Parts: sequence; structure tokens; C-alpha cells
Amino acid sequence: MKAKKKTKKRLNGDDLLELESFKKMENTLMDLIAESAIWADPSRVPQYPIYPNVRRGYHDEKKKTEIAGIYIDDNTYANHAIKRAISKNIEFENYITCHIWPGTPYDVRYHTQLANLVLIPRALAGLSDHFVGVIDVLKYRSWELYGFYPAGENQPQKPSYYPEKWRPFEYDDEIIDLEDYLLEDHSDDLALETYNANREEIEIGKVHKKVPKWLSNPDQICSTILNDYMHLSDNDSKAVLREDLKSLSEDRVERFEVNYNQMKNFGIRNHAKVFDEKNGCIRLWDPVALFIREEYSK
Repeated sequence: MKAKKKTKKRLNGDDLLELESFKKMENTLMDLIAESAIWADPSRVPQYPIYPNVRRGYHDEKKKTEIAGIYIDDNTYANHAIKRAISKNIEFENYITCHIWPGTPYDVRYHTQLANLVLIPRALAGLSDHFVGVIDVLKYRSWELYGFYPAGENQPQKPSYYPEKWRPFEYDDEIIDLEDYLLEDHSDDLALETYNANREEIEIGKVHKKVPKWLSNPDQICSTILNDYMHLSDNDSKAVLREDLKSLSEDRVERFEVNYNQMKNFGIRNHAKVFDEKNGCIRLWDPVALFIREEYSK
């Protein structure tokens, strides 16, 4: 007789929303959101998406690709839109760009619509996705500030508990024409934000693409540096001193410095990160070490 499959116990962290201790904190949490969330000044919020052909991708859609003329984003474009609308002179740390209305990031009309965006401190941001009380407060605040709600939805009603104190708007000393500024070409800024948000994944992709080509073209400087390292390290079985690797390039010291640095550092325009260096000792960067050893051994 076939044994009955044991049912796994299921634990859901969102169950805390039903705990009495959490319910006692609900109003306090909504007050914290109100006093810390950063909104764009209503006078600087146009009634259209800043990037009209951009949306978040579904789980089976690869980000940073185009589908029928629509760019598939993570949260980079929305993040760029609201932060630049608030101020181009502030560096925001530990703030998350949150969408007000559930499901709207997948709609090009609302993914980068400023009235649908708010910056919330990282420690509280998850509440905007999972806590209905906070979601309803944010919906009404967006309506209160911008008169916004998505097509097909009902106008938000003021929640039974609504915070009285909200964080003041941020302003630049310099007055800018928001619409002109937002419609300027910020492709370099966006590319850098995308890179910084996904840099490890991007660098691994670069290595998989470039290293086989380097190893098949031994006259290239990157290939020479990598081959010298693999030889000195006995296929990455031990660390190599930077000065020892550099000494093999005495006839091309300047080229070594420039190219080696682009092989050890993260960078949107580097060659590809293959090395880690600590206190002058070099090893292959761990996420790509096995791939490079296998390619070198072919």
C-alpha cells in the first residue's frame, strides 16, 4: 500500500497582521508612514506617466527587454521618476519607491505616474504591499494631493483612521521646469541605476560572454592578464600578489594598470569583473571562479 504523503506545515509571516498586538499598533504604524513618507509636491506632478512605454515585468518576462515596444522594468524607471521629481539634489538612502495601487506597476499608464508613487523608509515599505490599513491611507492621500485613482477603480473614501500629521514636501533651492527636466534624456542616469541595482547579475553575464573570447584570443591584453593569473595561481588554487602579476607586463605597464582595474572593479563600462583584490592579493571573483576555471581548463 502506497504511503500517504505527509502534509507540510505552513507558516505565513503575514499572519502577524491578525495578531492582537499588531492591531494595537495599527494607528501608530500609519502615523509613522505619514510622518516619514516622501511625496512629490502636487504642483510638480503632471497627469501622465513620465515614461509612457515602461512597466514592470511579470514573473515570466525578462527585465530590461522589450515586448511589443514596451520596456520591461524592475522598479528603476519608477524610482528615477519620483526621486528626480522630488529633488535632483538629494541622495535618498534606505527609501523604497512604492506604488499606491496594487497591480498598477504592470500597467504602462501607472508604473511611472507620479501620483501613484511614494517613497517610504525601507523599514516600513513592506506595509504598503501587505497591510490594507496602510494601503487605504495611501490611496486617500494620493487622491487628496493629486485627485488620482486608476481607471476602473472607485474614488477612495477617507479611512476611519487617517493621520493628521504628514511629512512636509522637499524643495530644491533651484527652481526647475519639471516637465522639461523629466523629459530630458536621462538614459545615462537610468543605465547607472539599473546597473547598480543588478550589478552582480550583470557582471556575471559579462564574464560568461567575454571570458571564452579572451581565452581564445591570447594576444588581447585582457586575455594575457587572465592567462598570466591562471598560470601563477595554478588555476586559481592560490592567491597571486598584484606586483607579481604586474611584473609579467613590464613592456606594457600602463596597459596593465588600465585593463587590470577594469577586470577587478564593478563598473557600468568595465571589461568584466573577474578578480577580487584584498591587501594586494588577487583571487578570482567568487561568483565566476568556477566558470573561469572550467573555461581555462578546456
